[in-house]
Amino acid sequence: MKYSLLILIILLFGCTFSSAQKKQCFCAAGPTMNGSSNGCATKKLSNGAKLYWQYTCKRIWFTLETAKRKKIVIDEIPIDLGDLTFRLGFHFIKEFNRGVLFRGGCPANGPCNYTLIDKNNGRVLKRLNQLIRIDTEAFSEPAHPYEYDFVVYFSAKYDRLIVLYIDSNKHWSIPFDAEKNGVSALTPEYQFKKMTLKDSVLTLFYVTGDNENKQLNINLKNGKYSRR
Repeated sequence: MKYSLLILIILLFGCTFSSAQKKQCFCAAGPTMNGSSNGCATKKLSNGAKLYWQYTCKRIWFTLETAKRKKIVIDEIPIDLGDLTFRLGFHFIKEFNRGVLFRGGCPANGPCNYTLIDKNNGRVLKRLNQLIRIDTEAFSEPAHPYEYDFVVYFSAKYDRLIVLYIDSNKHWSIPFDAEKNGVSALTPEYQFKKMTLKDSVLTLFYVTGDNENKQLNINLKNGKYSRR
């Protein structure tokens, strides 16, 4: 009886230890990776899902673990670019009702990419280019959380600004020619210095190429806009 009990305890301990070892976050051959900016911390989502990076000496990958414990790799970085994981890999921006928005693919200087992932199954819901006033603090820790339920970005021809509500897919398309409004730097989105929302009026503050301070006001109830 005592022998059987001892075996049971050993098996239970072994299962617990094995479970704890499932997350891989160590590379003996690459000490700089250990404790790197991507880390291995787990972020829990409101639906019970989890997000976390993992790495070995041969692989770096980002996992969405669903509430049913299904593990889905939603991003991966080449091992030779491991030191750039924080810029190139998925970086959490905001959780919405259905999806999670990540920033990634950021060069040393220039625009980033954004990906909205379904937090229930890991599928890509939407891909977006550089967003406006969403990652100003993203490269400092802790990053300032993005507070709005919409995102703002330029149309493909840089002749309109789009205000997109992530959960409802409702949007406003505002005429705003980047070049004519003096917002024509290599990355025009970076010329927007501040964004505020008060009484349903979204105000975008920007600086022109001539160093003039301007602002665009958008009424999010009716889509009307004005410039100052």
